[in-house]
Amino acid sequence: MPRLTDSVRSALGYWWNLISDAARANFTVTETVQLANQVAQDLGGRLSFQENSAISSLYGYARREINAQAAFSGAGLSDYITPDMISTPPYARDVQEQNAYPLYHVKFEYTYIDSAGNVVTDIKTSAQPMTIGPTLADVTADVLDDAEGFANKYGHTLVSAVPIAILAV
Repeated sequence: MPRLTDSVRSALGYWWNLISDAARANFTVTETVQLANQVAQDLGGRLSFQENSAISSLYGYARREINAQAAFSGAGLSDYITPDMISTPPYARDVQEQNAYPLYHVKFEYTYIDSAGNVVTDIKTSAQPMTIGPTLADVTADVLDDAEGFANKYGHTLVSAVPIAILAV
């Protein structure tokens, strides 16, 4: 991915959560920009043309992440991981750094029983340096190892660990 412009990098810190949530709720890019403008107005501010353009650019990253997640979640355990299943978020390292030291974050649903007996599901991230397994089964096994580590560390009883997305960071 190309480096972010200064205005996109600046907007990332302020608007990424809103943009990501709007894209997941199937808002269009126009609706997302309008929503951000409404939030800015509610806070007594106004967005510049550059900020509106930056929000549009970040919306593209959010949609690519959603599309990759859909391709990943549609795969079977024996299916090979393909490039369309991996997204690169806007906060990823420079491409040269990624090529020199690949790092993947596998987001997963971590379901556990806490000390009070409650069943809880959180989203956790498993860091996979250098490489990821070639199939969904391999990725799932690696995530399960990390989930068991989380459970042991925090005194949880692990119920399940289901990979939901791969990010190249």
